[in-house]
Amino acid sequence: MSSKRLSWASGLFLVACMGLVARAAESEKGMWMTDFAAAKAKAKAEKKLLLVDFTGSDWCGWCIKLRKEVFDLEPFKAEAPKKFVMVELDYPHQKELAPELKAQNEKLQQEYKIRGFPTIYVMDAEGKPVAKTGYQAGGPEKYLEHLDGFAKAHDTVIALQAKLPSVKGIERAKTLDQILVAQEALGLDSDDGAAYSAEILTLDADGKAGLKSKYTIKKHLSEGAALTAAAKFTEAKAEYEKALSVPGITDEQKQDAYFAEGGVCFNQKDFSGIVMCLAKARDAAPTSPKSKQIGAMIARFQTMADAQSAVTKIKTQLEPTKGIERAKVLDQLVAAQAKFLTATQSRSKSPEIEQWAAEIITLDADNKAGLKTKYEAKALLTEASMELKSKDLAKAEAAITKALALPGLTEEQKAPVLKLKSDIEAQKAKATPTK
Repeated sequence: MSSKRLSWASGLFLVACMGLVARAAESEKGMWMTDFAAAKAKAKAEKKLLLVDFTGSDWCGWCIKLRKEVFDLEPFKAEAPKKFVMVELDYPHQKELAPELKAQNEKLQQEYKIRGFPTIYVMDAEGKPVAKTGYQAGGPEKYLEHLDGFAKAHDTVIALQAKLPSVKGIERAKTLDQILVAQEALGLDSDDGAAYSAEILTLDADGKAGLKSKYTIKKHLSEGAALTAAAKFTEAKAEYEKALSVPGITDEQKQDAYFAEGGVCFNQKDFSGIVMCLAKARDAAPTSPKSKQIGAMIARFQTMADAQSAVTKIKTQLEPTKGIERAKVLDQLVAAQAKFLTATQSRSKSPEIEQWAAEIITLDADNKAGLKTKYEAKALLTEASMELKSKDLAKAEAAITKALALPGLTEEQKAPVLKLKSDIEAQKAKATPTK
């Protein structure tokens, strides 16, 4: 809020705005406002921050959970309005919004680049984001404490920025560092962050304040993230390795660098690489707050890494083989690839499996290894399943009949075919009108 005196005209304007705000607040149910302009005017008049909830009130599970566990409970309703003007910007699926409200919300979704719900912003009275959060477990008291931390960090940033013009040299570098630390606690990228970081590197060029290494590492991590986003994975890994080689790097900074390198491996679908990087991240700072989460991620990705390694190993065995031996190795490869797709929860078809299956049928044309029948039965089973989904019961039944007529069909191979045949017969019975 400016310390300058208001002119007579601007004073009248503020009084008028306050009247509009009061009427807008009265017309809206509860403590949540929906008119964003009116809410900003109210925040300015009352010298409060805005608490803005971008929500999908009738479909978003986490939004509904946050409202039930926090926003609708008395401790929150009693305390939050003392510090914040509350704003709900809703994006419902079933409920109809007034046309002007819907237009306002859509505009604000674009302006604030909202990608998921709930997104909770703390903003100043001008609508500039101060902090960003979402669902937090722990109930209303813990959420209020969470928001109070944002308010205090914001006050710290304002006070430190006011101090900046009066400090120089290393003292200025330390002040800039304090600002950036406080801004990180707010969960938002700072508009001034890059400029502040560059200035710190200049002011502490000899590293005497210990800030040069910190911000050199941050610079490499930031450049690595940008390169990862641009799919320049080799260059991104090089930036993370540069960060790791900076003298004076702390254990937690090492953890951040290894974790970021794991993100490159994730984009490359290199699950063994992910596990390796995450293990290095965990071991770099085993007592850090992030280590437990990293340990859980390792456990989750290890199954995927093992399945991927099995595929890679079998592929190395494939090259020197021919004829029936190649067909047998390809059969192992199909099973390993299917296991890998299951581990990664992939729903897409694997062109490789289809290609390998076709080659197996060709290599075992006389069915001496029993593989031709196995893969023809699989193909017919898939065909019958697709026809059943599309409700063409005649074609589905025809494919099942062909599968059951295949020579050398084992009991194990026959079981899923008979199960699908039973499903088709059940669908036929439903489709047949009763007399």
